[in-house]
Amino acid sequence: MSEIQIGLLLLGALVIALVYGLNFYQEWRFRKKTRQAFAHHADVLLEVPKNNVRDGRHERLEPVLLADEDDDTPAYLNDEPPPPSIQRHEPEPVLLQEEDTAAELDSADHQALVVSLLDPSLDFIAEVVFPQPHALTALPRFNVAKRVQTLLRTERGLWKPGEIVPGNRYKQVNFGLQLVDRGGAVTEQELASFCQQVSHYAEQLGAQVSFPQRQQKLVAARELDRFCVDVDVLIGISIVPTSPISGARLRSVAEAAGLQLEPDGQFHYLSDSGNTLFSLASADQTPFTMHTLLDKNFPALTLLFDVPRVAGGVAVFDRAMMFARHLSQEFNARLMDDNRRELSDNGIGHIREQLIRIYGSMDDRGIAPGSVAALRLFA
Repeated sequence: MSEIQIGLLLLGALVIALVYGLNFYQEWRFRKKTRQAFAHHADVLLEVPKNNVRDGRHERLEPVLLADEDDDTPAYLNDEPPPPSIQRHEPEPVLLQEEDTAAELDSADHQALVVSLLDPSLDFIAEVVFPQPHALTALPRFNVAKRVQTLLRTERGLWKPGEIVPGNRYKQVNFGLQLVDRGGAVTEQELASFCQQVSHYAEQLGAQVSFPQRQQKLVAARELDRFCVDVDVLIGISIVPTSPISGARLRSVAEAAGLQLEPDGQFHYLSDSGNTLFSLASADQTPFTMHTLLDKNFPALTLLFDVPRVAGGVAVFDRAMMFARHLSQEFNARLMDDNRRELSDNGIGHIREQLIRIYGSMDDRGIAPGSVAALRLFA
């Protein structure tokens, strides 16, 4: 065997090793992200509610959607026709586009949109005002657990999202600390640390800083967090076939229904604006990759519906259930909850009724499902 042939063999072995290594890394990352995601969601199909500790701070009684306990009749899944080509949901609010012209950036409507990126009902907003327009070289990095957004006001009085433009001078900088997310409400210690860091930044630049009333914001954050816990529900429908599903066939069926494979290892059905309406995962948390879809069979699937993050929720839930029934026909599968109880049409109807109540509660609160506020709170 010549040295060239030996070199080619070694190169081929190295490429194969790299491919397997990459797939192993993707699978590990997917499992880690999945464990983290499920740690913050209610399991809506469990028979008994359970307490869940969010970030070790509070014990929560998570909301639960119950199937019909008195109905032992299995769902007649084969009575449903396969779904037609699924129509896209209406687009959700779109944030700032880089292609906006200078005139659009200065328009009243655009300014209102920029200012709305910080919301007093969601954020603790610190205002740093300079005595004279100031050329900034850097913005502070905050050592806090919650999301911080920045708005800059130019010497012309225009608000810009928080990136310094060389050559511009600024009259004011607003820093907004998000009060609530899926990790819970901001704590008094976190708020005090944030205020201290903002004050230090303002002092370095000779600026004046003002804060909202801390205790009022802490009370509002706890109340908002209690509301979020009541509506923060993740629905998981198991699709359990009589025999394992080949990855190649699964991919064909999912893509034909309009879903696409995303980097998180799941198939997602997306709205026109790119937000997930529902997703399809492997029940054993094996990530879908080009490699696993070629080489593996999957014993069961899970259809996931993240209740507060989906705009037009009940209609999209109906669409997701139509897709679930389509999967049950394609793979000769049953629809089941996490306790391996078969979901009947009545059970699915009960879930739908509770969804209507949850979405009504969100609308009453002024936090529309799938809105910018909802996507921020339930992240």
